[in-house]
Amino acid sequence: MTLKTKRPQQGVQGVEIGLHLAFELAKSRGPMALGDLARAAGLPASKAHRYLVSLCRSGLVEQDARSGRYDLGKGALVLGLEAQRRLDEFRLADAALDELFDITQLTVGLVIWGDQGPTVVRRKEGVHAVTVSTRVGSHMSVLSTSAGQMFAAYLPRRVVEPFIKAAFAANSGPSAGPNIERANYEALLAEIREKGWSRRRGDSYLGIDAVCAPVFDHEGALEMVITVMGARGAVDLEPESPAVQALVKTTKSLSERLGHLGSAG
Repeated sequence: MTLKTKRPQQGVQGVEIGLHLAFELAKSRGPMALGDLARAAGLPASKAHRYLVSLCRSGLVEQDARSGRYDLGKGALVLGLEAQRRLDEFRLADAALDELFDITQLTVGLVIWGDQGPTVVRRKEGVHAVTVSTRVGSHMSVLSTSAGQMFAAYLPRRVVEPFIKAAFAANSGPSAGPNIERANYEALLAEIREKGWSRRRGDSYLGIDAVCAPVFDHEGALEMVITVMGARGAVDLEPESPAVQALVKTTKSLSERLGHLGSAG
């Protein structure tokens, strides 16, 4: 018996084109002139205009009577708010974490910002055992862990500054380095924001390597951090390694599922 190849389902091309225009408007972060919107969507202006007429009638798009520019309408707001209400970010994060684990076979974890700073809420043990106290519910230093540094880099300063000051006062974390200076720390945070991910040798405890990447919500705010860990030297956590590439791809995809459309900040 031969398996039949599943044929792609037929759709309505006109609907797909119209929604493509609406998504281009969403990505623009502001009203667009017809010509600009048509170019962004790869359509002739006359064809784009016909679809925009229908989108305006549906309420997904609206046109400013004075400027003639197009923007998302009340219908798009209704859909967006309802999609956001139904969104279960932790269910999506669990699925992303499982997929990342399947790819890397390394210890993976999910960290969120809680009342006591970065807090581990999910962890899955890999084939290379990581014998550190990062159990679910444990807290991580904003000074000496890659996940903590990620929160320090992206969260509003008014939120993280008390934790940073406390960590420096206590010289928190055995891997923080001897007498780390605040200026060096700020430079590190700037580097994290530029790269979009963070790696630390000896993260939390000596002998542990960790790399993490951020997950952003629909407003571009840091929602959570996903981390991959391994015994130092036992796994490849260089920038071009399969593990790091899988991590970055996973966090980017999850951010998109949460409605993030562009760069943070």
